[in-house]
Amino acid sequence: MTRRRILLTGALALPALGARAQDRPIQLYVGFAPGGNIDLAARMAAPFLEKHLGGGAQIIVVNKPGAGGMLMLNEVAAAAPDGRSAAVVSFPALVTALHDNTPRYRVESFAYVGLLTDEPYTVFVGNGTPYRSLRDLVEAARARPEEINFAGAGVGSAPHLALMAIERAAGVRFTWVPTQGAGQALQLVHGGHVAGSISTVSLTVRGHIQGAHRVIAIMERERWDKAPDLPTGIEQGVDVAAGSARGFALPAATPAPILARWEEAVRRTAADPEFRALAERDFLVVRHMDRAAMTRFVEDQARAYGEIWRTSPWRR
Repeated sequence: MTRRRILLTGALALPALGARAQDRPIQLYVGFAPGGNIDLAARMAAPFLEKHLGGGAQIIVVNKPGAGGMLMLNEVAAAAPDGRSAAVVSFPALVTALHDNTPRYRVESFAYVGLLTDEPYTVFVGNGTPYRSLRDLVEAARARPEEINFAGAGVGSAPHLALMAIERAAGVRFTWVPTQGAGQALQLVHGGHVAGSISTVSLTVRGHIQGAHRVIAIMERERWDKAPDLPTGIEQGVDVAAGSARGFALPAATPAPILARWEEAVRRTAADPEFRALAERDFLVVRHMDRAAMTRFVEDQARAYGEIWRTSPWRR
């Protein structure tokens, strides 16, 4: 896939931390409620990270929803730099929150140890809605400004920004219903409480195939080879591409040996045949970056979104 997106051997043991510290599990924090795309990716990756960290590492996924992931990021940024607190970080959410909120963290608050996935978004709607295409949805929104509800994580989150990009491109207005995560938004769509939502292919395509909801557009430059029947938004006259990249970060002051072991564990997870088979099954797009590449990626995203914010704020 090509993306026109603004910037989406042997066992390893952690360095000696003292007997009591070694008994403590590693807490892998997710800034959203259970059941969403980021939560599912974290729970899929956790056993493989345990295996490749070695040394009897135990990882517990901890959900800390709130403010589009910002509350969790604040907590991890301030955590002890002992390798026992890590965050699943999502982009562009981590950098966009810096502009529309007042987080206690900065880009420099974290050491970025590896990107694992990078997926395009989809626009999907409930089966009870009349919308069979993105064109249908846009026409309805043009006729009834702000009457069509879409749900998703927080205000100013990456899905919210993607919807606002659709609004600008199509000259329409929706109403955004903030939730604690993609899982809750999915429930609202299935229950008929909102018309639709925006989330990644790994959360939505299987449900589309199974008839749980309808994906009416993929927010990518070209059709996705795993679901070639899904049209892009661009094909339907809405020139927008967007998605979500996810990786792992630890507090910036974490010692280099611990960061190196995490970096290697992420690399091995991305290359693990069993993990890749599970990712293929669940439509999760694996795209690995090492620590240096991910750090450059984060810095590029921060610069790009900072410039956009200064020239054209993405908010109502």
